[in-house]
Amino acid sequence: MEDHTFTSSDDWIRWPFEFGSTARALSREVPVSVTEMIEIPAETLAAGRPLPSVCAKHGFPAVQRVDFAVRSQPDLGSPGRLAIPGYTALNRAEEYLKKVAFVEVRGWPLCARCVRRRRLGRVAAAALLFGGVAAMILSVIVTLTIADGDRRWSIPFLAGFAAVILSPWPFSWAGLPKVTQTRASPAGTAVLVDHPDDEFRRRLR
Repeated sequence: MEDHTFTSSDDWIRWPFEFGSTARALSREVPVSVTEMIEIPAETLAAGRPLPSVCAKHGFPAVQRVDFAVRSQPDLGSPGRLAIPGYTALNRAEEYLKKVAFVEVRGWPLCARCVRRRRLGRVAAAALLFGGVAAMILSVIVTLTIADGDRRWSIPFLAGFAAVILSPWPFSWAGLPKVTQTRASPAGTAVLVDHPDDEFRRRLR
């Protein structure tokens, strides 16, 4: 195995990005470009061509296959446009619906690590949501019936409210677009895969 010599502190910072962020890429010493992306034509997916049996993100063997819709990320301009008189969030939503494109994906491979991430994110999201709601309800009940208006019981209420507000984050983190690193092309003609593993790319050919 080739040794890597670090001559400065900057080398310690650059090296993980030059050789990829996953343990698999590091162990194989395969450089991964941070701008690397591949396209899978929507026609290929619609034709039922089987996808590789390895995870696109890590290159590990697939333990589960999922069906989902990949959406594009249309450019709607700066959010500052909402400050323009007559332009509202409804107008922005209408623009989004007109520009967004979807591509159906069937049988996308997920490795054990991806499956664990999805399970962990959904459990965390549910815990924050339902735990936060329970804390808010309990705080109100105790304040009105036992604590006789003691404001200290507003702390659990605020904590529960914060948990409810934060609950969408782990759900999004565990969502298939984030886990698979995929998005649809602007025209909806292909699925774009960001930073695919070399093994997935090789088997896709």
